[in-house]
Amino acid sequence: MAKDSAEESDSMDATPSDSATKESVPQDVGWDLVEQRSFDVTADDGLTTTIVYAVAEAEGIAPRDLKHPPLFDVVDTASLEAAFFGNHDNRRSHDPNSSTEFMYRDYRVVVRSDGWVQVYERSGE
Repeated sequence: MAKDSAEESDSMDATPSDSATKESVPQDVGWDLVEQRSFDVTADDGLTTTIVYAVAEAEGIAPRDLKHPPLFDVVDTASLEAAFFGNHDNRRSHDPNSSTEFMYRDYRVVVRSDGWVQVYERSGE
């Protein structure tokens, strides 16, 4: 289903919500989105937990079984969380369209400044 540019722009500016779907995610050639989760900066769980749960879901395993390599060997999630979601009072100073990505357990993990954590696997796997 095609979207007009205004509709796409609105979905890019929106904060994470239960109404967001995988259909609103832009296609990335060579990679398929297999899981996405919303990181809530006001919740007790940190960004690490959101990433671990998303990758575990993509693999079809329990989060506690996601041990090797440890996530902290791949990315400094505390620094990433501080850079993207740091001071809740200064969220306006953060670029709402920023993202970073890293490889973890053969998945491409994208953390977006709007709170979405997306897990991709290579197409055809």
